[in-house]
Amino acid sequence: KNQNGNTLVPTSYEQNPQLGSWANKRKYWHSKKPLPSNRVLRLESIGFVWCAQTIIEEANWESMFEMLVKYKGQHGNTLVPQSYHKNPKLGQWVETQRILNLDEKLPSNRVLRLESIEFVWCGQR
Repeated sequence: KNQNGNTLVPTSYEQNPQLGSWANKRKYWHSKKPLPSNRVLRLESIGFVWCAQTIIEEANWESMFEMLVKYKGQHGNTLVPQSYHKNPKLGQWVETQRILNLDEKLPSNRVLRLESIEFVWCGQR
C-alpha cells in the first residue's frame, strides 16, 4: 500500500509473488468462509479490498455520472438521447439508470446522486 497507494495486489505481482498469492488466498478463503473478525478488521484497517470488481464498477459509475454532470452543464438538462452521437455510451448509461430505477435495482445512494442534479427519470424516446 505504501508503494502503490492501495492494496490491490495482482495475483502475479512480479516484485513480490508471495504477496500476490497471499492476498489472493485471503480473498478466496474469505469468500468461502469468512475469516475471523479480528483478521478482517486488521486487513480492512489498511484498506484491503475484498472484491476489486466492486471498486472498478463504482469508478465506472462515477465517471459516467461526471459525464452526465458535464452534459447538463452544456445542455441545461439530463435528457441525453439514447443515440447521443458525441458520446453513445452516455446515452445508453442514462437509459440503464432509468431502467434500473424502474425495476428498483438502482442503489438508493445512486438515486440520490442523480436526483441531486435534477435527473429526469422519464426520458424522451
